[in-house]
Amino acid sequence: MMLPYIIKVLICSGVLYCYYAIALKNSTLHTWNRVFLLVAPVIALVLPLIQFPFVQQGMMMKMLAVRAYASGPVSASGDSFNVETLLYTLYILVGIFLGGRIVLNWSKLRQLALQGEVKEDSGYRIIRHAAVESPFSFFNQIFLNDRLEEPVLRHELAHVQGYHTIDKLWMEVVCAVCWCNPFFYLMKRELAMVHEFIADKAAASDMQADYAKLLLQTALHTSSLAGVSTFGQSPVKRRITMLLADKTNYIFIKKTFIIPIAIVLLLIMGSQRPTMAVTSPAAMDEVFTFVEHPPAYMGGEEELVKYLSQHIHYPKEAQKAGVKGTVFVQFVVGADGMIHDVKTVGKQHGYGLEEESIRVVKAMPKWEPGSQEGKKVSVMFNLPIRYEVEI
Repeated sequence: MMLPYIIKVLICSGVLYCYYAIALKNSTLHTWNRVFLLVAPVIALVLPLIQFPFVQQGMMMKMLAVRAYASGPVSASGDSFNVETLLYTLYILVGIFLGGRIVLNWSKLRQLALQGEVKEDSGYRIIRHAAVESPFSFFNQIFLNDRLEEPVLRHELAHVQGYHTIDKLWMEVVCAVCWCNPFFYLMKRELAMVHEFIADKAAASDMQADYAKLLLQTALHTSSLAGVSTFGQSPVKRRITMLLADKTNYIFIKKTFIIPIAIVLLLIMGSQRPTMAVTSPAAMDEVFTFVEHPPAYMGGEEELVKYLSQHIHYPKEAQKAGVKGTVFVQFVVGADGMIHDVKTVGKQHGYGLEEESIRVVKAMPKWEPGSQEGKKVSVMFNLPIRYEVEI
């Protein structure tokens, strides 16, 4: 299932954006902010995928390969309605639609470039067209109307030389793929503003006051195409404030504070924290992770493998989708040998694999309980079950 991963990505991206909003947003660390906003989505997408090795109990278990044999593809006829598949389909369709918009906007820019008056210069092209309401740039192309002032050209040239279009397209793709994540949209908006701060600084040079007046005169509240850098982009007030702002204080602290935040996120996302106490019918019992004598299935490991082989039924849904992998089932073997608190941990495969694993483990007979210092105790146990499809 993707839902746990999506939730983790939301948490990571939310924490990272909060760090930016508190420590960096109103600072003059434009280059640092640009790098952070470009890398933050990657961190948010990768951190939830990191899994630390599981802490195994004293007894090492063999992987159980549950194999599904079939003479050919399984027929899909008679399938019940699958809500999970529908949600995945809708998610992909929205992503495709948003990706199509990026391609469409790119096509519009290409048409505008073909219809305009082109002037080649060193490292960039100036394209004049009456339809251009406010100057903007796209890769090495600067789109202008009939009016042109030198600071405006310097501003757009800063976008070209800074390769800002690549940044914008990257964030457009991120937002199209992860369209349900609001924090990525906020990051995209902030990155666009950082681009403007960088270009404003390059264009203003030592004439900040005159350049600020020009911004007020030329600022137009018009819509722009995705992936372009527009001179009149709002909010102009924030751009002028940043243009005239003093150098940011506490630079080292603002930059390095992300390190402990990233470490905490890594530990939270990558660690599997076992339950230390569970409620039994009698009272609250302590649950051990390591014991002198670990719990054992009656008859030993071979009998456990035999039991699972006989009772696990490979979900038809997983067979049809060709889904395979290892499901880690975590449960507590009580001091009385009974199994309880059964759940799966780690990567979720979906298609019924987790549900089937939990069902079979819950149905297991009593185990020989573990003991510590001669006393029977409750012990946390991890059981890996390997699902494989053989056609």
